[in-house]
Amino acid sequence: MASSLDPNADDAISKKQSNSKSHSSGNENQYPPVTNLWDYPGRSTSNRGGLVVAHRQLRSVLFHPLGLPLLFAFLEKETEDMKYLPQTRTRFKQDQVDILDGLFQRAVEDAKDSINNDGDNNEIKDKALAGCLTQLIEEQRQLLSYGALSEVSIKDKKNNTTGFLDMILTPAEKKVQASDTTPLAVLEFGWNADDWWKSFEQGTRHLEQMMRRQKCNCLNFDKPILLVVVTVDKQRDVLSDSIFRIGVFLCEHRRLCLLWHSQTSSLSNASMLFGKFLRVTVDFASWRDSSHESESGYEYLSHNCCKVTTRDNDGEDKTVVLRCYDNRTWKTDRNPEVYLSGVVGAVEVVFGETNFGNHHVDATEPPNEFEELWIRSSQDLLVIAVPYRHGRHYAKSPAEFLPIVDQLQALHRAGFVHGDIRGYNTVFKDDKEGWLIDFDFGGRSDMQTYPKGYRRNLDDGRRLGDEGEIITKYHDWYALGQLMFSIHHIPWYAAYDVTARLIEYRWTQLKKNNCTEKDIDALKVFLRQFCCRPEIRLEVNPVFYRRVHGGDA
Repeated sequence: MASSLDPNADDAISKKQSNSKSHSSGNENQYPPVTNLWDYPGRSTSNRGGLVVAHRQLRSVLFHPLGLPLLFAFLEKETEDMKYLPQTRTRFKQDQVDILDGLFQRAVEDAKDSINNDGDNNEIKDKALAGCLTQLIEEQRQLLSYGALSEVSIKDKKNNTTGFLDMILTPAEKKVQASDTTPLAVLEFGWNADDWWKSFEQGTRHLEQMMRRQKCNCLNFDKPILLVVVTVDKQRDVLSDSIFRIGVFLCEHRRLCLLWHSQTSSLSNASMLFGKFLRVTVDFASWRDSSHESESGYEYLSHNCCKVTTRDNDGEDKTVVLRCYDNRTWKTDRNPEVYLSGVVGAVEVVFGETNFGNHHVDATEPPNEFEELWIRSSQDLLVIAVPYRHGRHYAKSPAEFLPIVDQLQALHRAGFVHGDIRGYNTVFKDDKEGWLIDFDFGGRSDMQTYPKGYRRNLDDGRRLGDEGEIITKYHDWYALGQLMFSIHHIPWYAAYDVTARLIEYRWTQLKKNNCTEKDIDALKVFLRQFCCRPEIRLEVNPVFYRRVHGGDA
């Protein structure tokens, strides 16, 4: 893991620090000499490190087919009613709900002597709470269909103990430490709410270490796992008057997503929140075992979108792209405004509200205070479905760019800009259909700015602008001109006259005053002449062509 923090996260680090949590059994000498801090998570974790992990590994709830159903389950929405990635939930009777909702409170009360009397010795508090919770969950094994185990040791490649997991949940039909058992959940506890990200980093490091060293540990980590971080911050040394924070993540192979987080100052409310987690884990256990069914038609595209196939009202297969926008940890650079405007076609809101991102103070940086994570809620999350465009990312004929030009004109006339025109964000078909796609960088003309990490020169495009600079319509036309005449190239023998070549030159060297409506109309006239000349094939940048096609241009 990198030793430096993304500069955008510097201000998000809590200024309060607490004693390091080493997860030893009280004897620091039980560990071998430290040669790699990554191998000894308890000795090097911090809020800073937790934010680094979040910046590098955090994805949207769409990174895994179970992410969206789990989100619906935590927010108590019916997953069976989901049009995309549906799952069937377990139904609990009210008396069963009451039992599960009371487990955490009972565990805290049973462990209160250790929690209240052991000062800053967090290891003893962890053992006490995890031990009491484990016992209570084991008593409900038949109801939950899974069991619990506390203080699970972690081994290095020399079989030395390097730390302990506070608590895990394991499938009930398996032996708790059978080599083919993948835990359902890993739980980490903390005793200073300001060190929540520190506990998060410790959990992710433990998981990463165990995933890398399957043979060194008695558990298997080849399936998705829930990571649960719970912190208890006593106020005025009164346990019942504490701040309880819980966050649940779905983790798999260096990728994870925030499913649900909540904060309360009431022990009874905290217990009900934990009871909700226990019930959702029942669903997760059954869904994970049948994940091959839920993955039907699912394809991960990027960190905030996936492709899914479902049935429409006529029973025909329908393919859509689900896109996720999440402000819960820090404000996303991606903007759904163009999609929600209706300019680019019908969009379905799968989850969230159309006023996404407008109800809190605008910020281009991550939260300045740790508290902001807990102020933000599910209103800061939006999932939409947009049509999936079948085709290729390169054009064969100059005429195939005509619909692209028309769509960009329509977008600009509606007062929006695209901001990310490149080969991968265009789709072409042999019947002269074409589309602009991926409007996440776009927004209101002369208001939307380029996001952090924006690049000008790519294998599939040449653009203008720098991160933080306002996107203009001229930038879009310049990028399209480069895509048509630099990334693609019309053979010299194909043009009718010198005028056509002048048009090509003008668009490769486009100036701000040369993209008027008159210039755009002249471009379309130029492209239309190739509609009746199908023998003219465009040449394509060979690097880009090989990436999307796998062969020579």
